[in-house]
Amino acid sequence: MNKREFEQLQHENAKLIILDVRDVEKYQSGSLHVPGIATKNVPYIHMKEQDQALPEETAQACADATIITLCTSGNKAQKAAALLREKGYRASALEGGLTAWHADGMQSE
Repeated sequence: MNKREFEQLQHENAKLIILDVRDVEKYQSGSLHVPGIATKNVPYIHMKEQDQALPEETAQACADATIITLCTSGNKAQKAAALLREKGYRASALEGGLTAWHADGMQSE
């Protein structure tokens, strides 16, 4: 999913959840926080090692939402989105990750 597609979903008031799949330390150093959209951190390494890809609370929040996965460059986010789709979730990766987001002049926290 590119930036334009992300913005389109925002304007359509789609239920979105941003899932930062980087490790906890990187997440805590700054992630993508968009007003009105929940951002959660579930490291990809944990997703692929567990039978259940998402912790129960996160899974419930994501059940009827479109999940936007992100990482630094987009590689882990692509893998995480594919894993989530295999588990029945609607998931897409943010193309280029936070690097591309910042290159477009967009802010993150």
